[in-house]
Amino acid sequence: MSIPREFIDLLLSRIDLVDLINAQIPLRKKSGSNYFACCPFHQEKSASFSVSQPKQFYYCFSCGAHGNAIDFMIQHDHLNFPEAVEALARQVGMEVPSSGAPSSKNESLSELYDLTARAAHDYYEQMRQSERAIHYLKQRGISGTIAQQFMLGYAPSGWSHLLDTFGKTDPDKKKLLNCGLIIPKNEGGYYDRFRERVMFPIHDYRGRIIGFGGRVLDQGEPKYLNSPETPLFQKGHELYGLHQALKQHRQLARVIIVEGYMDVIALFQHGITYAVATLGTATSSHHLQRLFRYTAEIVFCFDGDNAGRTAAWRALLVTLPAMHDQLQIRFLFLPDGEDPDTLIRKEGRALFEKRMTSALSLSAFFFQTLSQQCDMSTVEGRARLAALALTHLKQLPAEIFQGMMLEELGKRARVDVQTLKQQLHPLNKPLTTEPAAVPVTASTPLPPPIRLALALLIQHPMLAQSIETTLPHNKLPGYDFLLALIDIIKSSPNPVTTGALIEHWRGQKEEPLLKKLAHAEHNIPETGIKNEFLGVIRQLIALSIDAEINHLLSKSAEDKLSPQEKRDLSVWISKKKALVY
Repeated sequence: MSIPREFIDLLLSRIDLVDLINAQIPLRKKSGSNYFACCPFHQEKSASFSVSQPKQFYYCFSCGAHGNAIDFMIQHDHLNFPEAVEALARQVGMEVPSSGAPSSKNESLSELYDLTARAAHDYYEQMRQSERAIHYLKQRGISGTIAQQFMLGYAPSGWSHLLDTFGKTDPDKKKLLNCGLIIPKNEGGYYDRFRERVMFPIHDYRGRIIGFGGRVLDQGEPKYLNSPETPLFQKGHELYGLHQALKQHRQLARVIIVEGYMDVIALFQHGITYAVATLGTATSSHHLQRLFRYTAEIVFCFDGDNAGRTAAWRALLVTLPAMHDQLQIRFLFLPDGEDPDTLIRKEGRALFEKRMTSALSLSAFFFQTLSQQCDMSTVEGRARLAALALTHLKQLPAEIFQGMMLEELGKRARVDVQTLKQQLHPLNKPLTTEPAAVPVTASTPLPPPIRLALALLIQHPMLAQSIETTLPHNKLPGYDFLLALIDIIKSSPNPVTTGALIEHWRGQKEEPLLKKLAHAEHNIPETGIKNEFLGVIRQLIALSIDAEINHLLSKSAEDKLSPQEKRDLSVWISKKKALVY
């Protein structure tokens, strides 16, 4: 979804961050221009979470959480960027423009969500009236509370229950078809997709029902039947149970990924309220990207047979490109003949959680699997291990974990780690003789006047309006970035806040520097900020003038200056004399 920059700037100008956060977390009496509260992103007893109304920027002095209104929606409500923008736009009555389908599409999606919710309610009521369905759920050990929590239902026998209930008109039938709830007949007409099945409504992470899974009560094929791909439901993106897990936990310390609906429900019923299941597909990068918003620890749970280990290896390969230093991935293999549903009922929560904490780490499973394919007692076998491992380790981000995996590979293959790194380098990216541009990042060493000018401007963007002259060229690190900030602020049709300024660089290399300087201490009284800023700008102008003068003077010592260069030197000297400090 492409959202115009102008719309985001206008949206942030209409949002008051203090009001937005105060609706979720009561903010205390302000200190100066800041409001304070206990941080919503970690447990604390004293208020270290600061919200600045002028800057439209929040910062936690304890855990470091920070950002603008969009960042708050992303972090607090676990939304992605487009979803956060949409949520904020709804609050202020704005419609998000996009290059996609017209707004009527959003209206039709809303109607489909409403239909799936009504269908789930109907299935639930049918279950409550069906002794057969209730007997099945009791036999599986499912309590009434859990059945209600997950909205379990029952699709009765017959070919047209849902069709007769919700498909009275042709437009209604089309909606049922778009939701995947009915199937066209070859000879014309439709029939219900789900019949005589226990129904498992599938919620998205926000709680909207996007599809269904149905299980036969007795014998029959397929045992489980899922909704097809629809405008609401993409099974490779969704996780069963995630909505319920998020309702139980503001922050998930751990997530266990299992294979089936009943596994999730059984684990929830026994107190493991952080289980999710893929919907008939292997774990995908979409699943992982979603989960890594909420947790830094994932436990994959599989059968201990060959099929289970093959599935686990596929999950590991999908995980490697997303495996950052902060993440912890484990693989839990269950005893033969057991699944989470049966095992949790046999041994209870404590023993099951003990299994998770002692499960194989990603690194252990990685080397265990590859070593089984090599004769480690021979040079050839160890060389094979190194070659196999390197083809996968190139997928890892170039962080500490990758380096540690190379060190472990070196020990096992008896190869110097530097040799492995040299082998890995061309796999990661080809060497180039072109010098790379050096971005201005949070780690870039900036001259003190540049750093101070940037910090003051980021914290008080309207200072840019007080610059009445065109700033000369300068080669100091960060100077071009300063000019870009000034230009953006001056050219904006709306008042620019700190939060809006940072938003302009979202996802770019300069963003961490902006966020770092947004809460940098400078100990300048509020009344003296403008004069201090103009003073440092004059200092930068002087440095630029001195650089031009010194360049021309150096050239004159070695060679004669051209008439134009002499005039330029005279102009620069005049500018230096006219500069008032």
